[in-house]
Amino acid sequence: DDGDKEVLDKLFGLVKNAEHELRDPAPVVQDAIFFPNEDNVEVLCDYIKRAQHYLRICVFTITNNQIVKAILDRHYNGVKVQVISDDECAKAKGSDINYLASKGVDVRTDNDERIHMHDKFVVVDNEFVMTGSFNWTVQAAKSNQENILVTDHPYYVHEYKEEFKKLWANFAENEVEQQEYQSRGKRNYNRKKAKWGNN
Repeated sequence: DDGDKEVLDKLFGLVKNAEHELRDPAPVVQDAIFFPNEDNVEVLCDYIKRAQHYLRICVFTITNNQIVKAILDRHYNGVKVQVISDDECAKAKGSDINYLASKGVDVRTDNDERIHMHDKFVVVDNEFVMTGSFNWTVQAAKSNQENILVTDHPYYVHEYKEEFKKLWANFAENEVEQQEYQSRGKRNYNRKKAKWGNN
């Protein structure tokens, strides 16, 4: 009867919605972050601190201590942190690349001083990716017109993760050594045993 047809129509509608969600799930993490805005550095750090298992960072340079603290927070809490950066920027004054390596973070650089590793993206737990023009520097946060896009769309997360893995393998011979870092006196690093699964 008409009542049954109405119930069936509602059920068909629910099934169609469920199928749509399975094929094209609604985003849980999406954001657009703009600079100059020093407060937005904290927004970036909050996203970094969401990592529970993996933090894959590919960035031209890092000189912002607030961001470095967020990375080390994850590292010391057992997250597998991997950083790829530019070899020439790593040598520059104020760079935190060697400092991160001294704390036991796995760091690699590109291997040609004539070209640059100019990517800027982060894959967090294979759950979402952050990418954009923003260099992880005080200057970029304070003065530059920069942006970061955050998305958990499965296609982009997969593609950026695979690109990171490719670069990580390409730069296998350019591991930054875990040596003492000297800045205002020597600091010894204490590498904590990280716990993570295979991936």
